Amino acid sequence: MYSDELASFEYGDNHPFKPSRAKQLYDLLRRYSLIYEEDQKIIAPTPIDEDLLYLFHDKKYIELLKKCDAGEYNIEMYAAGLGTDDNPVTKGMYQFALSATGATYQGAMLLIDGPTEFVFNPIGGFHHAGRSHAEGFCYINDIAITIEALIRKGVRVAYIDTDVHHGNGVQNAFYETNKVLTISIHETGKTLYPWSGFEDGIGIRAGRGFNVNIPLPSETDDEIYLYAFEEIVPPLVGAFKPDIVFAEIGGDIHRDDPLAHFNVTSNGFKRVVRTIKNISPKVIATGGGGYNVFKTAALWALAWAEMCGITPQDHYAGIVGGMMYGPEAQSGSLDDPPFSLEEEKKEECMRQARDVVRFIQETLFPLHGIRLTHT
Repeated sequence: MYSDELASFEYGDNHPFKPSRAKQLYDLLRRYSLIYEEDQKIIAPTPIDEDLLYLFHDKKYIELLKKCDAGEYNIEMYAAGLGTDDNPVTKGMYQFALSATGATYQGAMLLIDGPTEFVFNPIGGFHHAGRSHAEGFCYINDIAITIEALIRKGVRVAYIDTDVHHGNGVQNAFYETNKVLTISIHETGKTLYPWSGFEDGIGIRAGRGFNVNIPLPSETDDEIYLYAFEEIVPPLVGAFKPDIVFAEIGGDIHRDDPLAHFNVTSNGFKRVVRTIKNISPKVIATGGGGYNVFKTAALWALAWAEMCGITPQDHYAGIVGGMMYGPEAQSGSLDDPPFSLEEEKKEECMRQARDVVRFIQETLFPLHGIRLTHT
C-alpha cells in the first residue's frame, strides 16, 4: 500500500517521524528486484470513510483533529495531545491520517475478500493513539480501527507488535475482550516510552489472558530477543488459531535506532518475520516506528523479501553511478554483521528475559490449554 503523495507528508523538518521512509523502501524494493513478481501489486490507498474512525475513536476527538487541520487551535486540543512536540499541528495532518488509516483498512479487506496472502502498509502502525487523544506521533489508530472492523466481520485476529515501544493504544482497545489475541514484545517500560507494557498486564474480564506483554531489558540482542519471541509467540498464536495475523514490524528494534536501546540486527529481524509468516494463515503488516531512516527501510525491504519468498539481488553493486542510500554506500548490503553482547551483560539480560518468559508461560499458557514441555 503506497503512494508518493502519502510518503511525501512531513511532520516537520526536525521531527523524527519520516513518512519518506516508505519512498526509500520503494526504491530499495526496485533496486533489489523485490517488486517485479506477477503476483505482487502496488496499490495507492484511498482515505478511509470518516464513519469508520468511530469504530475506535470518540467523535469529539475527531472533530478536534479536523479543526486543527483547518487552522484552529485552543487549549482543548492541547489537552487531547495535539500541538505537542510529538504530535504537531500541521496543515494536511487530518487527510494524511485518513489516507494512512485507509491504507491499513483497505489492505485488510483485500485479505478477507480474495486470494491475497500478505499486505504491507509501511505508512501505518500508529499503535499509540488513544480513543480521545494523540500520542507518540500517532493521531489516528489505524490498527485498532482495522482490527475492530475485522472482528465485527467474524474474523479471528492475532496482533503481534514487534516495535521497540509498547503498543499501548492497541492494548487499551482490546484489553477486555477475548476476540483478539494481542501480543507486544518491546523494550521494558522501565527505560522507554510509553513506560508501560509489563508482563502482569494480561487483560481483564473476558480479555484475561488475551493480552500478552513481553518486556525485555535495554541492550537486548538478537539471541535474547529471539529466545523470548519464539518461546511465547508461536505457542500462543497456534493455540488461538487466528484467521489473520496483524503484525506491527517497527524498525526501531535495530541497534542503530536513535530513540531506543536494543541491539537487534537484521539477522534477528528476518528470523522474527520468517516465524510470523510460518505461523500465520494470512498477514497484514504495518511499518510503525523506526528513526534511522535507511536502516528502517532496509529492514522493511528484508521483511518484504521474507514474506514473498524472494532473495534480494543487487544488480547495481560495484557499478559506478549505481543507486546508494545513506549508510548503504559504505555497507553495500541490506544485512548487518552479527552482534552479540559481552558475556556478563548478556547473562544479566538473558536472566531478565527468562523471568519474563517463565511468568507468561506459567500464568497465561494454562489459560490457552498450552502444556509446558520444560521448566
